[in-house]
Amino acid sequence: MQSGQMLPWFTDTYNELLVRYFNNKLHHALLFIGAKGIGKAKLVAGLSDTLLCKKPTPQGACNACQSCHLRLAGNHPDFYVLESEKQLGVDKIREGIAKLSGTAQMGGNKVLVIPVADSMTEAAANALLKTLEEPTNNTYLLLITDSLNRIMPTILSRCEKHSLGLPDVQSSLDYLQQQGVQDASEALLEAYGYAPLRLEAALNSESDFNYRTFTDGMGALLASSGSQQLLALANKWQGDAVQVATWCQHMAHKSYVERQQAQDYARYRACVDAVKTLQHPGVNKSMVLVSILKQFQR
Repeated sequence: MQSGQMLPWFTDTYNELLVRYFNNKLHHALLFIGAKGIGKAKLVAGLSDTLLCKKPTPQGACNACQSCHLRLAGNHPDFYVLESEKQLGVDKIREGIAKLSGTAQMGGNKVLVIPVADSMTEAAANALLKTLEEPTNNTYLLLITDSLNRIMPTILSRCEKHSLGLPDVQSSLDYLQQQGVQDASEALLEAYGYAPLRLEAALNSESDFNYRTFTDGMGALLASSGSQQLLALANKWQGDAVQVATWCQHMAHKSYVERQQAQDYARYRACVDAVKTLQHPGVNKSMVLVSILKQFQR
């Protein structure tokens, strides 16, 4: 994402960060916290672009200087991203720290981004502490997390924290429409935790499972009484079992709020328990889904 394309619900935050940067008051270590799918990475990308730019403007990076050309080409020598498919280990952190220790090759700022800061192992987090406390000159560390409670307290205490809320519904719907997402609605947005980028990614995914698939399947299940439909759905959806259980939980909660029936509360509790059970490795996901889908078929 190039500068100037900031997500509308982050424009104020972005502008405030730029003002602080131009006034030499921007903290060297920033932790951005918020729900998955609201665009935290895009906010950090816009800030990174500006920090690396040789001729930044109040609107962000110029996208015309040599530094911007290198960044746009994906090979800026002073920009580092530390990520891993699983946990972020100490070797990866030490590799990033080593790159930050020298002089900036472009003579400007050095920027290190950790897109999933909560994936750091304890050893990796400890290795990062000294750099967070005593960074080299013109160095910025930008950390992102969906799970604040998984960040070590020692990391939290050394970063300036920015809690990012969910965008309002209308801003999200306007954004989705601009991105060409058809038939976006508040109900569909709610299914994805009011996180517009989560909804966008789900609808653009090659996967054949999304909220519309779920509601269609549940509609067919509620209209049936036999076990054949139940087993077929459980087997078909086991790869997305946590999401199914979460959506079932939302359905049950909504029904309970509207009707105040004990049966709806029992369904809700069963779904809550199922979501917890599904976190355990080796669990039979299909059987867990059968147990909660039965609750809705009664």
